[in-house]
Amino acid sequence: MGKVIDFSAKERRLDDAYPLDSERGIYALLTQLHHVRESRFLRGDYDASLLLLDLAQSITEANLTHRQKQALKLVFINDFIQKDAAHWMNISQQAVSEHVRSAIQRIAQINEEKEVA
Repeated sequence: MGKVIDFSAKERRLDDAYPLDSERGIYALLTQLHHVRESRFLRGDYDASLLLLDLAQSITEANLTHRQKQALKLVFINDFIQKDAAHWMNISQQAVSEHVRSAIQRIAQINEEKEVA
């Protein structure tokens, strides 16, 4: 007989690797953001596109402060080390770390609330 194809297997693998309702999953996704974006553009990975859209929507819904968004962008998109991001933002490295941590925590909280509703 024919072979059964599970079209949602890749989506489940991404959801398992990068659960948006946990701080661990969001941090993992942010650290692998360039790789996931590359999968989207070079391989036409539809599931990676959905994951990136979900992340963008979660960031919007989290109502992050300007400093939190700036810290995320510098550290995870521009690939600054926290020390350089701190210098650029004119704050301490510890403050950058706190902005990143609180932003990730807030994004996870928003997604946890979605899961309960």
